[in-house]
Amino acid sequence: MTENMALPTNEKKKAERTGCSIWVCPVFKVSGVFSSHMVLQRDKEIVIWGFSDKAGSKVSANFMGDTAISEVNADNEWILRFPARPYTKEPQVLEIYDDRGHSAVFEEILIGEVWMIGGQSNAELTLAPCLSLTPNVDFSEADPFRLFAQTREYVYTHQEFCNEPQRDIINSDWRWKLPGEEASREFSAVGWYFARELMQHIDVPLGLVMIAAGGACIRELVPEELAHLMGYDFGANVRQAGYYNTLIYPFLRLPFKAMIFFQGESESCDRTFSERYTSELAMLVEDERKSFGFDFPFYNIQLSDYRTEGQQCFPWHDIVRARQFDALKAIPNSTLTVDMDLGAPADYEDWAHSPRKFELAQRVAAVVLDKEYGIRTAEEIHSPMPETVRLTYDKKHIIIEFEHVGSGLAVTGYTAEESVGREVHGFFCGEYDKRMPAKAVITGKASIKVTVPENADTSYVGYAMSNLITAKNADLRNSVGLPCVAFMVRV
Repeated sequence: MTENMALPTNEKKKAERTGCSIWVCPVFKVSGVFSSHMVLQRDKEIVIWGFSDKAGSKVSANFMGDTAISEVNADNEWILRFPARPYTKEPQVLEIYDDRGHSAVFEEILIGEVWMIGGQSNAELTLAPCLSLTPNVDFSEADPFRLFAQTREYVYTHQEFCNEPQRDIINSDWRWKLPGEEASREFSAVGWYFARELMQHIDVPLGLVMIAAGGACIRELVPEELAHLMGYDFGANVRQAGYYNTLIYPFLRLPFKAMIFFQGESESCDRTFSERYTSELAMLVEDERKSFGFDFPFYNIQLSDYRTEGQQCFPWHDIVRARQFDALKAIPNSTLTVDMDLGAPADYEDWAHSPRKFELAQRVAAVVLDKEYGIRTAEEIHSPMPETVRLTYDKKHIIIEFEHVGSGLAVTGYTAEESVGREVHGFFCGEYDKRMPAKAVITGKASIKVTVPENADTSYVGYAMSNLITAKNADLRNSVGLPCVAFMVRV
């Protein structure tokens, strides 16, 4: 088998019109996005691309009985297109060759659903440290899902790649892998658990691609032009657009199903960044949807709890959580999964990266199964969220009606029936610096009455706006135990 022979030219050649000063055009190469064991997105046109140092030469390919032909363009690039295919678990072979005798053969290809795992360290956090909580995991390379892992560490130690968008995968060791123990332990925990959960309900091959980077700020995950539009000419870990240039840009032509996203801790270190979060996250998603060419579903995750240590390093988690809730309206076709109650255990050494990713993945998967596949796995799959808010005529109370309550709102430790009339903790009145703790009582299946404190600002009401989230200061759930989203809304 010949797999993607790069055949580097003796004379280094810069690709014109890219501005990518370290780009060296190979004699012939398929993009590193593709390899044996890959999963291609079902029901969408299949696009395969690569590079050649001979403009005008012909490149052909055979796949599932179809033949595609392309000509190398002036940018030393060729693109092959095949018709959309339904999913198949039957391994396929892709043969690519040019008119100069170069070739590449990829085997064990599946057609199914491709998922992007984006964000920062809690998206990138690998399975290995989480396995202590799921010790009975059975690894099998026969499972019909595949993994493509990229790492923040490699980018951080090779920042020369951050300066310009990279036309190809920057690390030749990154490729599609079978889900054996070694590859699985090095992959995103939330992504891996998510795939295993979906496999319990659907019979479709899954491919997962890591485009997350630990510590990444939004300004490092968007293109240079957009970072400048946001007002940034600097990054935090790498230059602005650095992670976009290295981890995201090489995949822009790849069709996929949807994106799971866990990010925002880095913006929590600065109040200004925190308060911009809704608009900047919406800009990131809008730009990626435009660049990828379709309005992919966006499955966002609200920030975890980060124990007392988090208050010192990231003092504005509360604002980011509220802005993540606001982003639900700012970003069409998006969801928000609550993670506040799944922070690192008190005796766990890493306060910033909770190992409880299995429970989080279950929550995300439940929403995905319902939204994408029409499979309802529980009575209620969303956390409670405020639906309507009104100030009473006497201005002494604020009435909040919630959606996604299951059989009713509940206080932690009590059933929905037992919770009616009980006080629930974590509510406040007023905006940010004006907010005052407020007594709140569950008054019905989906309603809460908040008593306005004396001299309080009644323009806003909110919940779980503490940096440190505990069962004592945020204890509102629905009947199936899902915690209420953190929010601050205008009255």
